[in-house]
Amino acid sequence: MAEPDKRQFGDGSDNYSQAASDLVRAANEARNQATSAAAGASVSGGIKVGKAVAGIAKGAAVGGPWGAIASAAWSMRHTLYKLLVCTALFFLFIIVTIVSLPSIVTNGVFGLDGSKPVEGATLTDTYGEMAAAVSAAVNHGYDLSLAEADRLIEAGGYDYKLSMDSLVNYGHSSSGYDTCYVLAAYSASMEQQGTSKEDMVAKLESVAGAMFPVTSVEKEHERIIPLTYYSYAPVTLTVITSAEDTGDGQFSYETGQRTYYYPYEFYTSEEPVTVDAYQPVDVRIPVYDGGTVTGFRYASYYVPVGTETLYPDTEIVKYLECTIHPFDNSVIHRAFGIDPSATYDQFHITYGEAIQHMANALKMTLYGSLEGGKAVPLTDEELIAFVNRQDCSPARKHILSTALSLVGKVPYFWGGKSAPGWNDAWNTPRLVTSEGSSSSGTIRPYGLDCSGFTSWVYNTAMGVEIGAGTSGQFPNTMGIDASELLPGDLAFLAGDEGWEHVLIFAGYDESGNRLWVHCTAGSGVVLNIPDYESSLVFRRLTIVDYDADVGGEVWGEPLSELTVVVTHYCACPKCCGENADGITASGKYAQRGMVAMSSYYPFGTQIMINGVMYTVEDRGGPGIEDNIHRVDIFVPDHQEALRLGTYNTTAYIYRMGW
Repeated sequence: MAEPDKRQFGDGSDNYSQAASDLVRAANEARNQATSAAAGASVSGGIKVGKAVAGIAKGAAVGGPWGAIASAAWSMRHTLYKLLVCTALFFLFIIVTIVSLPSIVTNGVFGLDGSKPVEGATLTDTYGEMAAAVSAAVNHGYDLSLAEADRLIEAGGYDYKLSMDSLVNYGHSSSGYDTCYVLAAYSASMEQQGTSKEDMVAKLESVAGAMFPVTSVEKEHERIIPLTYYSYAPVTLTVITSAEDTGDGQFSYETGQRTYYYPYEFYTSEEPVTVDAYQPVDVRIPVYDGGTVTGFRYASYYVPVGTETLYPDTEIVKYLECTIHPFDNSVIHRAFGIDPSATYDQFHITYGEAIQHMANALKMTLYGSLEGGKAVPLTDEELIAFVNRQDCSPARKHILSTALSLVGKVPYFWGGKSAPGWNDAWNTPRLVTSEGSSSSGTIRPYGLDCSGFTSWVYNTAMGVEIGAGTSGQFPNTMGIDASELLPGDLAFLAGDEGWEHVLIFAGYDESGNRLWVHCTAGSGVVLNIPDYESSLVFRRLTIVDYDADVGGEVWGEPLSELTVVVTHYCACPKCCGENADGITASGKYAQRGMVAMSSYYPFGTQIMINGVMYTVEDRGGPGIEDNIHRVDIFVPDHQEALRLGTYNTTAYIYRMGW
């Protein structure tokens, strides 16, 4: 073994001047290379350090900041060696972390490209600003895709109702793209220098029209023109039966009673119908003067002439089936002029790899992980089986189904609240603005906090606002014993400053254990047995009717299972045409929880989709009527209907009709 390989920590003498010189050189070279080394630093840093140490051990001169740092460490082989090396490595880690982040985020904070740092700027503030700019640009791109579909339909003179009925919308403005990746791609395209929000947005806007591609296919539909007909009612009339000219310009009239018919009720039908046939006749009705017939007037009535079969007419209507495709990530490369397969600067990695490393570094810095931890979502089968096991009212089962529908799908977010229904903003980066948490002031995937979750469940399931925060919800409850617990009841956990957590009782598992569904820090919405259950205070809401009619019970096994195409509609003219009055075909006001399906499914049919029970209360055009696998879910807003888009899933029929 060569002699240098035997050296141990603490051997030899110190060379402070050499160490200081090497550290200064390391700092200077690190700063000089920061602007070009961003993405590659984290990838090649370990390799370079290894080479540097090996080179020094052999007495070789090693260039670059990594060699300088290793050289400095070798020059101070003292008993303080470990401490100084750790300090150096700490600063090295900071340098590598900073230069590994997208410069569009870091330049305002550190000024690595020579620009002056913004006073008071933080990474989270800067990221929030840039993320908002990216979101606005992508939202604009999504709106342009909707406008393009409208333009194609109207420019071609296609039937608007049929075309919108057949719209296939896979686009979602809040999903399909990665904000961190966009920021990293832009920074890499600028080689980490001269980046600005305005330039980035301008380049994104240049490709906004291509973010959500729109394709279309012209189709034809044979539309039935409903026939119209009347039923007729009899009427007995006094009529002129004969008129004789008396020769002096006067007439002698004879009258009699006759039965004729007149239109009574109006009907329409899209099916052939066989009806009594009538033809019009002109009837002479006498005109009296002092009880004497002095003339007559004509009136039109009808007489039966047998029967006839009426057939509705048809017409060929052209419509345009437009498809809005998901976000096209290739437009990011096009916007910034990037070839992802090209070599990135002096590092032996591609632009695509460098961008991904940079994006991951940003996520690690902001979130501490590449993905937030969360529970595994319940499958439909698991949710249905669990709900069916609970012995409670239909309303409570509806509340439970609503709560369980978010398990594993929505993260915890301090201060997170949301209106009823699914929120597209969930799982997208947001700044935590509420105070009082270690996450305050940081950026986290948006979701709900504990009381935001309970509030959302009751708002969505029952339309009831149960109070703001745990302190606002507790007064709307009454105390109950553990033996009285039913699904939907609440439990509160006390803290140093009041109620610090609220949960919803889900029911019992197959072993008889109590389970709770709640939104908890670190995991999001979960179904579990919390280890602090013995400290919970059991409460029941006093402002909720747990026996309310929610459209039927969820009992037993589903009647059938089917694959469905889910779309969304609102009560506007674009969705409903001339029937845009907010009244469903069943005569009820449209509201959440209602769906339109083919008349194959009678009104009152219950269908479960993704853990939520819906009731068939409406019908639709041919796109719905002629497709028994189509489900159109009502939402209050047209933009929401468009943004929710179209998807395929498995549904379960629990009841046919009322």
